[in-house]
Amino acid sequence: MPKVKYRDFLQKLKKTDVFSFGILESKMGRNYAKIFIHNLRKKGEIEELVKGWYTFKKSPYLVLIPLQKAYIGLGTAAFLLGAWNQVPNIDILTPLASLKVKSGEKTIWKRKVIIRRISEKMYFGYELIKEDEQWIKVSNPEKTLIDLIYFKYPFLNEISSNLTDMINSKKLNKYLEILKKRKVKGWKRISETVKNLKPF
Repeated sequence: MPKVKYRDFLQKLKKTDVFSFGILESKMGRNYAKIFIHNLRKKGEIEELVKGWYTFKKSPYLVLIPLQKAYIGLGTAAFLLGAWNQVPNIDILTPLASLKVKSGEKTIWKRKVIIRRISEKMYFGYELIKEDEQWIKVSNPEKTLIDLIYFKYPFLNEISSNLTDMINSKKLNKYLEILKKRKVKGWKRISETVKNLKPF
């Protein structure tokens, strides 16, 4: 099938944030869809976000869309919130890790993306922030601090002094109560560390 047949369809894909292999398959059949994807990837026009999901747009943050239940956290969240001046790898926290996507490191548009699993009990405490012309879910200051402690993030001390100045004590205490109520593993360690960092 000549590519010219799908020229208009291709232009529509370029305007979307992400698209799935399933969309291509329904439009052009499985075999040609594979060739179509292969050629675009070979030319560096598209990037695979997670298995079967692609984008033309040069933002690694778009991986959040196919994951749906995920947010940017840890050092990346601290950077986006203005609490850290380092440009870290992109940390994504999701309860779908190992289910819908593999945990660990991957590269999206030459940026290192680290996908970490977080339990359903800890999937809360995020807000929308505009980055790369996209609205993305990012953990708020209170949840960022909790996640940094939970994952034993190596730059916790470097980040925490700036981060704690942004924190709403009532919201933080509410989050700590949620961890206790839901019996999140390590909630006592998190609470004690928070108290030692700054009196709230």
